[in-house]
Amino acid sequence: MTNTDRANTKYSRIASSLIGRIESGEFAPGSKLPSLRKICASEECNLSTAVEAFGILQERGFISGRERSGYYVLPRPEVRPQFRLEKPVRVSNPTVPEEVSSLMSELADPSFIPFGAAVPDSQFLPNSALQKAYKESLKDQQVYKYADAAGLYELRKKIAIRASGRERRISPEEVFITLGCSEAAFLALSLFLKPGDKVVVESPLHFVLYQILEKLKLKAVEIPTNPYTGLDLDSYLSVVKKENPKFLITIPTFSNPSGSLMPIESKKEVLRISGRFGIRILEDDIYGDLQHAGGVRPPSLLSLDKEGLVTQVSSLSKSVNPGLRIGWMISEKNQVEKARQLRLVESISLPAASQLAASYFMGSLAHERHLREFRRRLSGLVLSYADTFLEYFPKGTVVPIPKGGFLLWIELPKGKDSRRLRFQAAKKKISLVPGNLFSLSGKYVNNFRINAGVFMGPRVISAIQTLGKIAKEI
Repeated sequence: MTNTDRANTKYSRIASSLIGRIESGEFAPGSKLPSLRKICASEECNLSTAVEAFGILQERGFISGRERSGYYVLPRPEVRPQFRLEKPVRVSNPTVPEEVSSLMSELADPSFIPFGAAVPDSQFLPNSALQKAYKESLKDQQVYKYADAAGLYELRKKIAIRASGRERRISPEEVFITLGCSEAAFLALSLFLKPGDKVVVESPLHFVLYQILEKLKLKAVEIPTNPYTGLDLDSYLSVVKKENPKFLITIPTFSNPSGSLMPIESKKEVLRISGRFGIRILEDDIYGDLQHAGGVRPPSLLSLDKEGLVTQVSSLSKSVNPGLRIGWMISEKNQVEKARQLRLVESISLPAASQLAASYFMGSLAHERHLREFRRRLSGLVLSYADTFLEYFPKGTVVPIPKGGFLLWIELPKGKDSRRLRFQAAKKKISLVPGNLFSLSGKYVNNFRINAGVFMGPRVISAIQTLGKIAKEI
């Protein structure tokens, strides 16, 4: 069907009408659209026609479905609040607050509501399919042998295929398997940098990456970000010219903690600036497969990289299962060989069983079905969390809605301190991560991160109500 044919169909005319009503303000951001059956009655159409119309609205980013509830209007770019960008901050000796260790203890306590953990609810994960993959792996003779120090070749091959793009084709020899994404990031930075080297980091950024900077004794400059579009390019260019850093550390696709998505043109500009000044890039792409329902997977920096600037790290922890502990680094072959030699000295190889199970699962029909269903559920779940927080939290609370992942970066009204919120919440057995942990310079005290990947049952809703009450009192 041509675009002209599609424009003349009844469902396209219904979609155009609804878009007009959204843009006129009749259906405001966050409001619920009429049900499919009401649309059928008012437009005198059948259910499949209404579904097609709603599908167009989803594809164009006007609405998002919420499980067992209906379709809701998403914020449009032109109505998003304007966020004031902070100035870049130089941090000579990065240190991570001691409260990180107590936070990690809370996350390991099953009696806590796990809003602080960036881990999806186990009921959303493909546990049965993984069990089958493990059973298959036990029949494979490779499970009883040492794997290659760089990782099981078949697994590296499947990762390379998924990571490749038009501008950069990845070979299995450029993939190194690790114990999760954190080990991959530590390894990548340790291979390229020495103590005292300067790096640029987007801010806010996941505190585990800050712990790595501290361990490696690196200097850092924080670059501000927008919670929707990520790294501020003007600030990046300015800092690059003044500070002469060696690396940029970024999570450009559904960042942790903000959920921001760097537009493709901005990604290309980051690559242009970095190439011009000879700066390497560490791209954390761990949430890259989790675009919400109806969307296309955004291209990674790696897939757009023509000059070999990008070293990418990722894992299956957020999209498949954290217990697998399967992560990877993608870099030049000589860097992979250096990592391989290090492992031969330290531990010879990683266990073969989990690598085989991951290899059997990755790229299978079960894997693709899981990702489609998981994305669909996350789309509705994240919106439900955002609505619920806005309902119970103080007036002036801001909840940017991400286009992927399952994290919410919530901004409290001016004068509210998320450290106090976290302390009081812990007494109620509710975990969350205060915003200051995502900055080397202690910013974001009125922000906090929430894991919206937890099934929203009565206990979760009650916990959000409790947090809202605390937030109004602090």
